[in-house]
Amino acid sequence: MIETANLRKLLWPVPLAIFGAGVVNLMWYYLAGALFPESVAAAKPVVNALSALVSTIAYWGIGLLLFVVLARFSKRPITYFAYLSIAALVVSFAFPFLAAKGSLPSGATLDMTMIVILIGMHIIAAAVALPLVLKWVRQ
Repeated sequence: MIETANLRKLLWPVPLAIFGAGVVNLMWYYLAGALFPESVAAAKPVVNALSALVSTIAYWGIGLLLFVVLARFSKRPITYFAYLSIAALVVSFAFPFLAAKGSLPSGATLDMTMIVILIGMHIIAAAVALPLVLKWVRQ
């Protein structure tokens, strides 16, 4: 079965979905800051509202570039993009753990609470943007 993707929809609905994922991530970040102020304050030099929004938008932007490549060279770009996105989500769970083990700038620390908050942010970004992206690019 050959899938076709409408790449014109990448121009405004998909960026809107990605921006929406970033906004929902910000809401999660501020909620986490209210519930766990010590953990969020300790990680503030490296994990803050701006970095949450920018990283969400940047990583989804990279994902969209991969989608364009898949749409150009694959017979099933939507299916493969879904698999690739889920694999990238699972791999992204390692990043907070690796950051907690390494040395962070400005004396920032990541405790287990902040690691769970960051993993939650990854899941939220995928849960908000991925279904919308997959729905809107179908022809």
